[in-house]
Amino acid sequence: MVRRAMIIGLDSAVPELIKKFAEEGVLPNIKRLMDEGVFGEGFATHPTLTGTNWTTIASGTWPGTQGASCMWTHFEGEPLNRVHSSFLSTTSRCERLWETGEKVGKKSILMKYPCTVPPTIKNGIQVEGSGAPWYGLDPFEISPSMCFSNYPLPRARRVELKAASGWSNVPRSYSKPLETAVELRSKSVESKVTYNVLVIDSEGKGYDRVVISRSKDANQAVANLSVGEWSSWLKDEFEAKIPLYPKYREDDKIVYEDAPVKRYTGTFRFKLIELTPDAGRFKLYQSQIFPTTGFTWPESIAKELIDNVGPFQEHIGPNPNFCNWIDDETFLEELEYQAWWLGKASSYLLSHYEWDLFFLQWHGPNHAQHAFWGGIDPISPWYDEKNASKYWSYFRRFYGAADKMVGEIVKHADEETLVVVLSDHGHIPYVYGAAMIGNALIKAGLLAYKRDSSGKLVVDWSKTKAYPINSIHIYVNLKGRDPDGIVEPEEYEDVCNEIISTLYKIRDPKGRCPIAFALKKSEARMIGLYGDRVGDVVYGMAAGYIACLEPTEDLEEFHFIRGAISVTDDAGLGQRAGPLPPNTSIHGSSIPSSRLGLGSIRVPLIMRGPGIKKGYVMRNHFWLVDIAPTVAYILNMPPPANCEGSIILEALSQKP
Repeated sequence: MVRRAMIIGLDSAVPELIKKFAEEGVLPNIKRLMDEGVFGEGFATHPTLTGTNWTTIASGTWPGTQGASCMWTHFEGEPLNRVHSSFLSTTSRCERLWETGEKVGKKSILMKYPCTVPPTIKNGIQVEGSGAPWYGLDPFEISPSMCFSNYPLPRARRVELKAASGWSNVPRSYSKPLETAVELRSKSVESKVTYNVLVIDSEGKGYDRVVISRSKDANQAVANLSVGEWSSWLKDEFEAKIPLYPKYREDDKIVYEDAPVKRYTGTFRFKLIELTPDAGRFKLYQSQIFPTTGFTWPESIAKELIDNVGPFQEHIGPNPNFCNWIDDETFLEELEYQAWWLGKASSYLLSHYEWDLFFLQWHGPNHAQHAFWGGIDPISPWYDEKNASKYWSYFRRFYGAADKMVGEIVKHADEETLVVVLSDHGHIPYVYGAAMIGNALIKAGLLAYKRDSSGKLVVDWSKTKAYPINSIHIYVNLKGRDPDGIVEPEEYEDVCNEIISTLYKIRDPKGRCPIAFALKKSEARMIGLYGDRVGDVVYGMAAGYIACLEPTEDLEEFHFIRGAISVTDDAGLGQRAGPLPPNTSIHGSSIPSSRLGLGSIRVPLIMRGPGIKKGYVMRNHFWLVDIAPTVAYILNMPPPANCEGSIILEALSQKP
């Protein structure tokens, strides 16, 4: 009999790497689940993105039904350049397993499962639940991470080191002490806390340590760091608006729902990244400032977890690494801390509260693979054999961190518990370059831009017939449907055909078409794309290619962008040092069946529990829409409303 189920999500985990690392002994907990259960490969929905597929997993619905059709979703009738975050539960229109479970008396625990805020859970526990992978967009943070440096770095705060004055109890320094001040600022209101930083030469070999204190008394220091050292976790008081949910985005501007200003205790830590002996180069990193309240339901759960596990850090994305704020080691340390915390926090809740359904997603593999894939895959333009062992060690570390997290959780799975481990999509290397879709549409006379009064380039809706948004959607600017529509209804089909023809004419320097497919919405139902939140034309990229929607002055239709544009790339603004640029692997507009180099967009599935075959490798592929109905079937509960998937019968040894 199966009484309970655990769904453990490892974002972007690649089936081939799961198998490789399991055989190597890097994943002992996952290997045990594979040996005692079923392993299979399946397909995500298109687009192969976080915001769509974690909702699909929990609901068993295709993007056309759930209504969250991309990372940002366009609502019919609004301006075509206005989109809504798919990481809010209010964007999707489907019932999910925990809501179905509550109807039959089951209690759920949601641990940082994406697209679930504002919470819909009523009789259970939820921790966070946005999951948006972008820097600075978590609705619960007080402030994103920051770097303070005395030389230019993208998005960092510039500070000046000068002769120290007014300090007491200064440690011995062989060179004249220097000082600066760093401001920790709330992102939502004018609220800041200032820390004083004293730079000393402790050994007579040049500047080598910093003392950090709220006052200028070194005896009251909260940190005394050399290069590579973290401070302990610190607390301070800030004013902030939490949660800061995005109402909508128009172009590059995000409009937020209003929230009251309250005072919060925030947790964070410092790490000294760089300090040269002459103090000519100085970098101090501040981790994300996250509140101690306001991110759990019930609210009291936050204090329990912080008291028993430690401070929570929600965002561990690659932006600091891309912008040269931190080194690879620091990036990996933050990834490992979050995986450790999620495992320990889950273990605490599973052992202290009643539960029937448990859901968790960890985004770490996605962030790390974007950053480091080019170091391991010989097909990558940035692959260098002499560096490969280093990058393989990185992969073993973050996949190993995922395994340790899984081990902490599954120790609470008894013989009556179904365990499911899976991902939302995989990764493939970025190899060939970018189809400049915006430029191609402009050259075809379908899209037009102009300068506004401030000189900013904006869409000229009076001349625009087609507008590309998100990763795979192109909308016809249709009269009677869209606020600035100019295309007559009788012209609609012709414009759709012209868009498709324009896409297929794009060629790379070798004459290859980077577009795998382009379909009118009326033709795309077969891949789950339909309804009022899907583009009039949808497309998918051939393996190794990306799409760029932004116009450029020369209107070239193909370009090799050094760092792949991706949902976690922050538009490639970083200037990362070293052999790898931002984002060396891709997904999103890559189609669900793609394979390239060492990678695959396909998803792994591991299932163990009563009624599941043992040591079995599935012959057939599944779809992510099949997960929810399979879990519901095994638990003998109804599937979620609107569920469209099928039960994965091949995995079952018998009816539970």
